[in-house]
Amino acid sequence: MNPIVVQLGGLEIRAFTFWIGLGVVLCAALIVWRGRAQSIAHLDAVVAMALCSAIGGRAGHVALNWAYFSEHVGEIWSLSSGGLNWHGALIGCVFGAQIVAQWRRLDSAHLHDSLALCLPIAAMVTWQACAESTCGYGIEVRTLADYPAWLAVESFDIYGVLAPRLNLPVLGMAYAGALGIFALLLTWRNWLSGARLWLLLALYALGMALISGFRAEYVPYWFGVRADQALDMVIALWASLLLVRALDRKSRKDKF
Repeated sequence: MNPIVVQLGGLEIRAFTFWIGLGVVLCAALIVWRGRAQSIAHLDAVVAMALCSAIGGRAGHVALNWAYFSEHVGEIWSLSSGGLNWHGALIGCVFGAQIVAQWRRLDSAHLHDSLALCLPIAAMVTWQACAESTCGYGIEVRTLADYPAWLAVESFDIYGVLAPRLNLPVLGMAYAGALGIFALLLTWRNWLSGARLWLLLALYALGMALISGFRAEYVPYWFGVRADQALDMVIALWASLLLVRALDRKSRKDKF
């Protein structure tokens, strides 16, 4: 239920904020280290991406849950208890990266390759944050005895109801970890430079579309599917198109 994990005087940091903050720090360090030849410019990119991600992620969450926030306007920009939509955060991140890359004349392909390594990190800490703060929880199951111990656990929903549920955060973190290994392999072998981010993003979005089918939080339904599933599939299609474009550009560049 989003416990306090750090308390210093009057400062309290809850689990959701802690894990998201840890992810930001790890990704920032990775991006700046990989771009150390232009470290200040890459730090500017990190700041822009973090800010745009926070705005986009919160805006997406509020939009999907407008029935609630229309009656609780004061909570719209309250981030301490969670509530970030990964689709909005992703779009904000890519937008921020592109703007700063043009402004600071950074190599967009190199920056995208750094983001490809950051994507699994961000996904893992986000799922861990959800595990700690009652979001991303699975549908109820009849009994824990019907499932392996790692696949179903007793957990709370947003109303404080304790019940046996599918352990979706574990599935999400495992999938993100597998993508992380794949990202390291692509980086080590220097495969698909400039296109890795879009490949990993398409794969992650497809995985989330599958996992989202077992989520229990309320979201609107669009065209007979959960809104978050619909957005997952839109992101997968978008990333696939960008992957094709990046590969085409790389092919043309290699010819000259």
